[in-house]
Amino acid sequence: MARIYGTIESLKSLKSELEGKGISRFSSVKEIKDFLANYKSEKQSILDDTSAQLDAEYFKTCKSIELKNKKKTEINNFNEESISNKTNEIQRKIDVIKNKKGENLFKKIVSSIKLYYLKKESHRFQKKTTELANSALKNISRSIEKDEVFIKAYETEKPSLIEKRAKPKTEKLEYTLSVIENSRNLISGAIGENLVVKEIKKLSDDYVLINDFNLNFSRPIFYKKHNQRIYSIQIDHLLISKAGIFIIETKNWSKSSVESMSLRSPIEQIERANFALYIYISENITLNGHHWGEQQIPIRNLIVMINNKPKGVFKYVKVKLLNEINDYIKYFEPVLTENQVNRIANILN
Repeated sequence: MARIYGTIESLKSLKSELEGKGISRFSSVKEIKDFLANYKSEKQSILDDTSAQLDAEYFKTCKSIELKNKKKTEINNFNEESISNKTNEIQRKIDVIKNKKGENLFKKIVSSIKLYYLKKESHRFQKKTTELANSALKNISRSIEKDEVFIKAYETEKPSLIEKRAKPKTEKLEYTLSVIENSRNLISGAIGENLVVKEIKKLSDDYVLINDFNLNFSRPIFYKKHNQRIYSIQIDHLLISKAGIFIIETKNWSKSSVESMSLRSPIEQIERANFALYIYISENITLNGHHWGEQQIPIRNLIVMINNKPKGVFKYVKVKLLNEINDYIKYFEPVLTENQVNRIANILN
């Protein structure tokens, strides 16, 4: 299996785009493709889970209302019984006082004061007990009322209740889909580059692939052909082999895009990268060991089209479909040793 280094550029850009919009659930192109394929079923799963949660809540609430009504009755009964017991107790004391005979005036006055305070105590107890009971009943009644509202909503408008409950999750899912839909170009590029990496992995470990290869030049390189200065280059894939170096650009274009006159041809871009890489290698990599002298490292340009490629043959570059690239790469005779390949890879990686 070919040795692979680095992450494909379009996947980096895609991750950055998604994370910038608050989406971090994806770690690979496959996960994005699975999301798009399973979007509807994932949304339905959210609704089904919400429905199941509502069902469980409904049965729990029905049972809860039974218990709360029972508790309410118990509070009423306890309240009535407590007041009745206390009232009877005080009434017995009152009856004892009233049944006393032959009391003098002073004792009658004392008895009257006792009766006054006993009646006052009875009134205070009834008031306090009733207030405590009413407070407890108020809380239970409020809770029962809330449960009844939920039960009524469940029984009469369950679909809209499910939709409302699931809304935060479904909205997040729809937002993710919207962002993905607006990132179609990046996804298409990531899918294409990922397929190229998978294809090249099939080659032996004599091959070294560097994804998202970048070079920056402190002193720009003058590119006479297009009268421009090159400050940096970025290459989708740089393949180092015994046959030399392959600059690989990937395009996952539709047939209409391939035939469109408005899209910029990638040939100029790959030629520019080839020239800058040639200058860099000439200045930084020396291959000794051949008895004829210093060896030149062959650099070839390869554009990989995933599904559709243009008709015709072009100068300075080969345009191949995905299923053609490995045969094309293996076609060339080796001119470098394993040690030379590793040395080039170590310097460029």
